[in-house]
Amino acid sequence: MRQDTEQILYNNKNIKKTLVFDGIIVGIGAGTVAVAYRWFLTLMEKTCLYMYSQPLTLGYLLSIILGLGSFGIIIGRLVKYAPLSSGSGIPQIEGELMGVFNMDEKKTIVAKFVGGSLAAAGGLSLGREGPSIQLGGAMGKLVAKFLRRDINEQRYLISAGASAGLSAAFSAPISGTIFILEEVYKNFSPLVVVPAIIASVIADFISKNIFGMRPSFSFSVENSLSLYDYGHIVALGIFVGVVGVFFNRTLLFIQTLYKRLKIKNEFKPIIPFMFAILFGFTFPYVLGGGHSVIERLVENRVSVTTLVMILLLNTLFTSISYGSTAQGGIFLPTLVIGAVTGGVYYNLATEFNFLISQDYFVNFIVLAMSGMLASVVRSPILAIMLVVEMTGSFEHVLSLAVVAIVAYLVAEILRCKPIYESLLERMLENNELVSGDYDDEKVIYHSIVSYNSFMVDKTLKEIKLPWNALIVSIKRLHGEIVPNGETVIKAGDNLTILTDNKNLKDVAEFVNKD
Repeated sequence: MRQDTEQILYNNKNIKKTLVFDGIIVGIGAGTVAVAYRWFLTLMEKTCLYMYSQPLTLGYLLSIILGLGSFGIIIGRLVKYAPLSSGSGIPQIEGELMGVFNMDEKKTIVAKFVGGSLAAAGGLSLGREGPSIQLGGAMGKLVAKFLRRDINEQRYLISAGASAGLSAAFSAPISGTIFILEEVYKNFSPLVVVPAIIASVIADFISKNIFGMRPSFSFSVENSLSLYDYGHIVALGIFVGVVGVFFNRTLLFIQTLYKRLKIKNEFKPIIPFMFAILFGFTFPYVLGGGHSVIERLVENRVSVTTLVMILLLNTLFTSISYGSTAQGGIFLPTLVIGAVTGGVYYNLATEFNFLISQDYFVNFIVLAMSGMLASVVRSPILAIMLVVEMTGSFEHVLSLAVVAIVAYLVAEILRCKPIYESLLERMLENNELVSGDYDDEKVIYHSIVSYNSFMVDKTLKEIKLPWNALIVSIKRLHGEIVPNGETVIKAGDNLTILTDNKNLKDVAEFVNKD
């Protein structure tokens, strides 16, 4: 629905009046779909475990090969039917909010739900969080179109839906909101926060009515690490940071190998299903998203050798599963690899008498999950808060912060890009995915000027905003300025920028650079 500039600016002035109501509607819709997806995946994972627990005969093996091979073909067809339904869904949501993608929300919901369920039934090492985020975002877009909102409010509702999706996936409403701010927008805006937190809380309420009041993980940290053991936390952060970089590079390498394969894209999802059959009957630790694997590691200790095998094979199988374009995320597999890395460090430290205090096995599993997420995704606040909400314990926030920051710095030093940024860049290379449907649509972009921004203490005339973009309003403290060429930009200014949709990504990168 195209609108002229005057209407766009008028809607932007009055948008706060509608975002609360719209956030409630999106929370109900996105929460319901994401919870249904989580419930169905739980059922599919149980089916998967039952399938691989049966006695292996030649006839049974052939039937599984045929069955899962057909699953791979169906997933390939679904990706062809809805190209933006492939993989995690997080890069797609980021691209949608940048104005470079235009997902068909109805096709995406169908393809993501069905494809993700088939992947879980076969045992692919993929998580539920990415699909839940995209399902929520697609529901947000569906609600925006139903309510006839303009393209600017549509993006806020997509953000709210994505936030609700993560909240429902992990029963983590605060993390859902932080995800949108830290990972997607990378700045704070009340217009983003209000509908996002409303939708997240409603989605969490729906989730708790279905899955109960308990946190996502059944275990918690009972003994806090003493301050004398914080040297181990720093060492763990370094170890986890290196493993996170290894995971990112392995994932991208396998994705590159898939592109070189001389077979049609719709047949590539068959490959991970064949690996799933192999692992299902030989080493089932690497099957599925991995939530149950983390639970089993806590309940039943395994040797360092087994942990190292889980670490390496899970990294490999997750990369093979994701690279095939099958619908599924890498958030939860990342947490699994982090938990295993923490277990490896703890066992080695105790075996060589570097750590002789109380039983801290669970501590190191929890800490390493946060560090791994910070290293792979490069969102340390989200990494800390998500693990806190999933374990239901705030007692170890300080140690979580230390390991997350150290792992983050290690990944930065090793010059490894955040995984979703790398995946989005690769998707943008595919011209078939990039949309030009709304190129000339006028859009509003809000940006808060950081203290290290190149724009600070410069006039608008000196900044020379490109791409015919126009700063139409500046909010400073409690007042609003209508700017002209002599207006000086100050740190903390909230800029309202009018531009064309086709230039949104470039304008956002320009105003947010240091």
